[in-house]
Amino acid sequence: MRAAAYSYRKFFKYPLKIWKIGKSEKSLVFSKGIEIRQIIVSLFLFGVFFLFRGSINQVLPTTLQLAFYAVLPWMIAGAICRSKLDGKRLDRFFIGYFRYMYNRRFSYSSHKPVYQPQMKKAQSYERIQ
Repeated sequence: MRAAAYSYRKFFKYPLKIWKIGKSEKSLVFSKGIEIRQIIVSLFLFGVFFLFRGSINQVLPTTLQLAFYAVLPWMIAGAICRSKLDGKRLDRFFIGYFRYMYNRRFSYSSHKPVYQPQMKKAQSYERIQ
């Protein structure tokens, strides 16, 4: 494996894509590639739609059900994956968000880290004489 593959920052800088399915002459080739994260998001959306299939199938005619279950999750997933949250890609935004939520939060005072719950303690001052 390349040396750059072990640097996760460089390795995950560009999205992982599937370029070709199969190895023979009849293999399916995608010119722009299909992003793995778009596949995952579309499968998640398909699962959500499939949970409510009883009520959805009552509303939609039979001819539109295939388009609703196959095409709509793919299009929504493409829009979600291309959107930027706080200037970041979707996966990087959630990674940073969950790191922020579950890691200790520090504030800095005089260039020293101070755990944030200590900042909420009542402060008392001594009188200078």
